[in-house]
Amino acid sequence: MTLHKEHGLSMIELLIALALSSLLILGVTQIFIDNRSNYLFQQGQSENIENGRYALLVLERQLVKAGYRRHPSDSLEFAFPAASTADCTFDAGQVIAVDGDTLCLRYQPRNEKERDCASDDPNLVSNTEPLYKPFTGSVIERIFIENETLKCNNEKQTVELSTGVSAIRFDFGVGPAGVREVTHYTNIPTSTDSIRSLRYALLMASDRGNRQGMTSQAYLDWHGDEAEIPDNRLYHTVSSGITLRNLMP
Repeated sequence: MTLHKEHGLSMIELLIALALSSLLILGVTQIFIDNRSNYLFQQGQSENIENGRYALLVLERQLVKAGYRRHPSDSLEFAFPAASTADCTFDAGQVIAVDGDTLCLRYQPRNEKERDCASDDPNLVSNTEPLYKPFTGSVIERIFIENETLKCNNEKQTVELSTGVSAIRFDFGVGPAGVREVTHYTNIPTSTDSIRSLRYALLMASDRGNRQGMTSQAYLDWHGDEAEIPDNRLYHTVSSGITLRNLMP
């Protein structure tokens, strides 16, 4: 009878196998982490772009109404007399007022189907009221940011327009009275300025922290290069502009 000597792994072979396995596991783990970071980055940017696009559409929908008069030959002073609410104050003829990142606007409802930013019926126009009848009633809206949410309120309630909005800026194009021309832009228009256009920009912020130590240039461009980025979220800037045709002479 022949005996066969059994052979196992030596300690050196075992250590080499463990080292190779560890390297393989580390490589797979790093690939997983990189893919997850890339996925979160793409998700955060998509979230910012989607929220930003929606916020711009909502703003345009409301801003295009500013200064609308049911009787186009009425002067702004007649159509919009001096008025004040809890949040907004207007001089006669003024349809846009700004206080920092808060914007107030007013307009006349075009018909009985008009809805304000809160989707409320202003109840200022009846089915039988002629379009060109002298009219001085107006809708007042206030657009502002609270808890990184773009909001709007009428005189009765506040509604959310879009989330993920960290900050907002307005620049008003003004020009000489009676001329369809923008001579300069200002972020604080006076009640006597003839506003012709409006530019607006929003700083969007993602819900989750997924910047992974990268510098957020969008945040620094907004707040300045010396600003301290407060968190690890992704930031993105969106902007647009509109010509306020209702205010054109």
